[in-house]
Amino acid sequence: MPNAHKLAVVEQTAARMKAADAIYFAEFKGLSAPDATTLRATLRSSNVDLFVAKKTLIRLAAKEAGLADIGEFLTGQMAMAFAQGEPSIPAKILSEFSKTHEGVPSITGIILNGKALPGSAAAQLASLPSKGVLLGQFAATLIQPITRLAGTLNGAMLKLAQTLNSLQDKKTS
Repeated sequence: MPNAHKLAVVEQTAARMKAADAIYFAEFKGLSAPDATTLRATLRSSNVDLFVAKKTLIRLAAKEAGLADIGEFLTGQMAMAFAQGEPSIPAKILSEFSKTHEGVPSITGIILNGKALPGSAAAQLASLPSKGVLLGQFAATLIQPITRLAGTLNGAMLKLAQTLNSLQDKKTS
């Protein structure tokens, strides 16, 4: 019979899963407590929550949240990173952290927009530029034709003014 604490954990986890833009599942076996605290602080500073729970409770919460079957993601000691806003940030942070800590944590799977992705997709997500950079690139792409048109029109007007000045100089001489 489930106790009240476990039911509360399932409900809270399901609520977090529903609210998150992306959920990263990571195995963290072998990570020391100070390193885990550092990772947690780094993620928190980027608006990402790291949460540890038993695999059975995670499965129940995912079922309650209506997510895809995540059984294949749950191996070893599991942590979940819940991303709010930009879904690629946890991939970047977890990937960088695992490079300096002997591959720990290792991302076992991702839920992005309700779809399950393998952990290997984290490398692709980590390589994406941030949302702000992408918006800047998009704006630059939109402005480029207008800037070229303005330059062309300005050049044509400059040539006309030079031609008129040379005609005026010829008439006066």
